[in-house]
Amino acid sequence: MAVVAVGTLAFGASASASVKPAASPGWRTVYSKHYGAAGNDSAYNAVVATSKSSAWAFGGSNAGGGSDQPVAAHWNGRAWTASALPSGVSGEIIAASAPAANDVWAVTFFDGYVLHWNGSRWTVAKHLVGGGELTGVTALSPTDVWVFGASGFGPGLGTWHYNGRSWSQWHGNGVGLQFASALSAGNIWALGGTKSSFGSIVHYNGTWRPVTASALTGLEFRRIQALSATNLWATAIIPENNQPVPYLVHFNGTWTRYKLPWPIFPGESMAADGQGGLWLTAISVSGETYLVHRSAKGVWSRTRSSTRAREWWTASPGFRAPRRCGRPAWSCRRPTGTPSSGRMGRFS
Repeated sequence: MAVVAVGTLAFGASASASVKPAASPGWRTVYSKHYGAAGNDSAYNAVVATSKSSAWAFGGSNAGGGSDQPVAAHWNGRAWTASALPSGVSGEIIAASAPAANDVWAVTFFDGYVLHWNGSRWTVAKHLVGGGELTGVTALSPTDVWVFGASGFGPGLGTWHYNGRSWSQWHGNGVGLQFASALSAGNIWALGGTKSSFGSIVHYNGTWRPVTASALTGLEFRRIQALSATNLWATAIIPENNQPVPYLVHFNGTWTRYKLPWPIFPGESMAADGQGGLWLTAISVSGETYLVHRSAKGVWSRTRSSTRAREWWTASPGFRAPRRCGRPAWSCRRPTGTPSSGRMGRFS
């Protein structure tokens, strides 16, 4: 069974915890780990899962620091343990994708490293030089992998594709893509574009093409999740009266936008709940962070995080078979404050 993964960045005290049976459904912290020196700003940025007994969390030993090293932890169905990455790799891991337990991909935010797990060890699959950013990775198989590097804090490293033999860089409408959600090799939805890194939804069916619709006009997109060819969701904001107003947009053959019921702004996270609904991450103007749920029937609810977080991130395994996804869901978050540890949460 595939499981949904919702990711965020986390701060907290260095500790570890085992998963305990939940008395009722909800989010609970189950694991945290501090990396490196006592003053380090450790964090997990991405989490992927291929089954209830196989999940990965990724991040950095000192996020944003000059000595930041990539870190990874693995869940084997019983416990989380740290996993060694190739020596010489630098920079925090910002995104990951896992089409299978023996086919896991991850990219570093800076320093241009693309890492691959084949079921027994991690290797450097590609090192893109130039000092720019990588922002996303979407893998469908060991011979079909997309890596995205849009500009943000600095220049992006571009859009790249791996066919199992060689890497090729895409140009034209493939430039400036942040990240993507794939239904198949010929049906991929991405955010980004040539004009703005968050200004467009772009679709791939053999070539990348911007999507146009009146419901999308003026929106700045945050995250996209494709569940089927006629069930696609994206989070977005739009300025109204000098304030960013949060929206959820849906495609079922026609694009529709929905305003969120609270004055909270969608973060960098969205994933299917396995029952036809969605989990979103959001943050209020005053900095409180939430996990927001929209059921298949359109009912909204929200759970406030026990700690204040700066940023939220996501990765969603099982995107090729969303109907099989279900509990538990995994998250990682970064509350504000230093020093910090990466922290994992679980919904079950």
